[in-house]
Amino acid sequence: MPAQPLAADRYAAALYELATAEDLVTTIGRDLASVGLLWQEVPELADALAHPGIPREVKEGLLQRTLDEAVHPYVINALRMLIRRGRAGALPGMRDAFLSAAEDAGRLVRVVLRLAQPTRTGDIERYRGLVQETLRREIVLEVERDSSLLAGAELVVGGRRLDASLRGRLERLNEQLKG
Repeated sequence: MPAQPLAADRYAAALYELATAEDLVTTIGRDLASVGLLWQEVPELADALAHPGIPREVKEGLLQRTLDEAVHPYVINALRMLIRRGRAGALPGMRDAFLSAAEDAGRLVRVVLRLAQPTRTGDIERYRGLVQETLRREIVLEVERDSSLLAGAELVVGGRRLDASLRGRLERLNEQLKG
């Protein structure tokens, strides 16, 4: 499947160019991060959209019903194009390439929030607001689930990690006890 990364990069570049021209980089970036979280939380959706036995029309209808009004139409159109070309599995790569290009251009800061437990959408929006206010920059918050954290959260910004998880606290306590 070596065509997937190349396809993802091409689609991301086209979407980034369009988003830049219309000053939608942050909006599209946030929407791609939201779709990525949906893919993670509902893997059956991603599997259905990539399944070769499901007709394209059914996939596009599912996509429209699932994401309509939740994300910008450009994101839906990009996903439709991936589906039509049999490359729905390229979405994570497209999202990563888009966000990397936006971050490299200084248009936004990519922030990863790893949580031990699922949380409400309202809480995620509150976290996004707090981080954005602290950084004083536009951010895209990517949320990942990591049960190995046990409880709490981990925040990664620009390669730096802020660990407020139970696992992290236990590791720090262990190091202190060792001397």
